[in-house]
Amino acid sequence: MALRKKKGYKFSDEVMAKDAVISLIFGVPSFVCIVFSIVYSIVVKGNVPDAIGAVLLVALIMAVTAFIFALFSYRDTDGGIISKRGSLIISIIDIAALVALYVL
Repeated sequence: MALRKKKGYKFSDEVMAKDAVISLIFGVPSFVCIVFSIVYSIVVKGNVPDAIGAVLLVALIMAVTAFIFALFSYRDTDGGIISKRGSLIISIIDIAALVALYVL
């Protein structure tokens, strides 16, 4: 039996949880700030200005906020589990990276 090619587009009625979206809005820029500060530190061979510390502090606040909203998103009945898990994973990676930078 040959596979039939479906005609038309299939749109999903599934919406994302609002808390997961907020968590992603805070988590992704936090991750970008962390990566930027690491790359900048490597480029200038450790001679970073104090402003990078402020950027990492803001990234920590955004990561903790993202984690809290990711936990709240699990209580929401709307949305798929992928967005909820993705927002939680991003926020945990952010916090773990910041803890690793602090320890090292």
